[in-house]
Amino acid sequence: MTTDWQSLYESGNTPWDRGSPAPGLVSWLESHQLQGRILAPGCGPGHDLTALASSGASTVVGIDIAPAAVSLASTRCASLPSVSVLLADLFTEAHSSLLNSFDWVFEHTCYCAIPPDLRPDYAAAVHAALRPGGHLLAIFYLEPWEAHEDQNQGPPFRTSRDDLDRMFQNHFTLVEAWQPTAAFPGREGREEMRILKRLD
Repeated sequence: MTTDWQSLYESGNTPWDRGSPAPGLVSWLESHQLQGRILAPGCGPGHDLTALASSGASTVVGIDIAPAAVSLASTRCASLPSVSVLLADLFTEAHSSLLNSFDWVFEHTCYCAIPPDLRPDYAAAVHAALRPGGHLLAIFYLEPWEAHEDQNQGPPFRTSRDDLDRMFQNHFTLVEAWQPTAAFPGREGREEMRILKRLD
């Protein structure tokens, strides 16, 4: 079942919007830079785009399928000349207008938001959007639900480290994986950050 993200924005039902960039990203950027062009799939209201814009990147492109999200992100980033926001479907555009266009893709809450059966398509789309030798920097939300809750409900949809290995192994080499020391309240210990390099 496909989620109607536009309706959720219109009704104000946006629990994924924590009002600031992902703490794991902010912490990582304190000691690292992202050079070149960056794509942020499912960018939502654009908080992460502001952090990425200060990372040393020449260009940051957010993409989302919800017009309301694109509007919010565009307004938030209006004063940042390196940032643009597209209303588009990653699964289509990565293989056409965005093909081989980016040095980095930054993942945060897009992967966990899509139905699990689309995850192989997501990995293929990110691979397509990256240039040869490009990298995926990701914050994966492993366990979004409490122990007493239905673990298969979603979005967000749960995943595991083994699932991530399996989903990305045909398109990427794992460079590094770690548990972020900074996270939104309630997500502590439930996320994994990874850097993966595109297989050419």
